[in-house]
Amino acid sequence: MGIEKIDSNFAAKQVEAAGEKESYTLPCAPFDLYGVSFDEKNGRFVRMDLDVAERISTKVSHLAKHTSGGRVRFSTDSTFFGMTVTYDNFNRMSHMTLVASSGMLLLEEREDGGLDFVLGVKPSYRSETGYTASVKLKGGKMRNYILYLPLYNFVNSIQVELDAGAKVAGGKKYREELPILYYGSSITQGGCASRPDTCYQAHISRWNNIDYINLGFSGNGRGEQAMAEYLGKIPCSLFVMDYDHNAPTPEHLEKTHFAFYETFRALQPDTPILMISMPDCDRIPEQAKQREAVIRKSYRQAKARGDQNVYFLAGKTLFGKEDRVICTVDNVHPNDLGFSRMAKKIYQKMKQINPKFQ
Repeated sequence: MGIEKIDSNFAAKQVEAAGEKESYTLPCAPFDLYGVSFDEKNGRFVRMDLDVAERISTKVSHLAKHTSGGRVRFSTDSTFFGMTVTYDNFNRMSHMTLVASSGMLLLEEREDGGLDFVLGVKPSYRSETGYTASVKLKGGKMRNYILYLPLYNFVNSIQVELDAGAKVAGGKKYREELPILYYGSSITQGGCASRPDTCYQAHISRWNNIDYINLGFSGNGRGEQAMAEYLGKIPCSLFVMDYDHNAPTPEHLEKTHFAFYETFRALQPDTPILMISMPDCDRIPEQAKQREAVIRKSYRQAKARGDQNVYFLAGKTLFGKEDRVICTVDNVHPNDLGFSRMAKKIYQKMKQINPKFQ
């Protein structure tokens, strides 16, 4: 017997739609889409240009179709929200919730700056090609909402249903700053957060209301020059260079790290760059020291060349000193506690880089 038969709180919730509904196929006005775009040629939401991704590797091309960092902001006075999501690849993971890897999360963004939980979309284990979900909204006035897309799944289509005749408008706007750009590993992509909004970038974005782009590629943040050239062409207010974890060896990291920095810096001479070493250093302490030394060397080389806009953060500090052992699910990937601690440390560093990131 399934647990949802024993405890209904574990079942995916649906509400009956009262009255006529109006459908919107995203992306469309007035819904505001962030962190991903819709690729008409391939019929899916993507995080980067797929032609470029394919030139880097087939694995990066596959992961570029995961919607990590994707968000939709909108406002409505509707009393109903429904959605139908389709995909052609369902990513089940033994150490990550389906809500985070493949589901979605809807929050209300209150006028006082707080957040209210509205809907966590929980695909069933058998949701091979998509799912539907619905929830009652408070209504009564225009309210701001943010919908987080899956961290580890394709999304081919999103259809939203609201009350027919309900007012719909764009959502709360991000500050007039360029997005913060993140490049790195599975940890950067969001493994293994419990929800799409509990990866460290989402925490930071909630605190400073600055848009972000998540280009973490699980197992495949290898520091390729083609990737550095691509990233260097993305306008951003800060570049977080966080791919240490996926460099196969310290030698690979040394071969690619400073070269990656040089390529990005040539394309963006004035953008702050934050270099971060791996947080999960307890499992391979000696190698972690070697890797940190490589990144410190890149940082010092950059400074020696006169770059006053490059910064370093030691990954070994990200989980803190107390109860480090409970910050991951597998001694590698952070759980929500680990991501929360990472976010606080990285946010603190950002504020030191420039108060505008506060």
